[in-house]
Amino acid sequence: MINFRLSRHALGICAAVAMLAGCGGSQPMMGATSTGVQPAMHPPEQSLQGYYLAKFTTEVGSSLPESSLCIRFKSSGSWSSSGSENFNGTFLTAGKELFASAVWFYSPVVYLSLQGSVNAKQGSGHFIISWMNGYTSGGGTFSMTRKQKGCS
Repeated sequence: MINFRLSRHALGICAAVAMLAGCGGSQPMMGATSTGVQPAMHPPEQSLQGYYLAKFTTEVGSSLPESSLCIRFKSSGSWSSSGSENFNGTFLTAGKELFASAVWFYSPVVYLSLQGSVNAKQGSGHFIISWMNGYTSGGGTFSMTRKQKGCS
């Protein structure tokens, strides 16, 4: 049986990934970062920057090795995680909505998409994990809280 609720959220996250990838045609981008990931054209709200601990609260299918990520959001529209899973990507906020995608150059390459409601202190939403061949291997829900100086 198809879980239409998860499918609806997966479609929303895929749309966000397409927006972040620039599939809507050529659009000017700000300069590339040293990781080769280009930030989105419009920097996100200044309130979403710094370190956040994202915990995967519900998981379906394959999951990441760790059940949480320490994410650093930058005012440039880029984000990265530290620890055993080193994702690098871009994000946008629209009001209180977060749309983020990133890549981890693991073998095989892993893509992560996040979509949810956020503010300067916390957030929650849905995530999708996929592989280089486009195969979606897992997903679920996440919650995140702001940390002062990294995640320890």
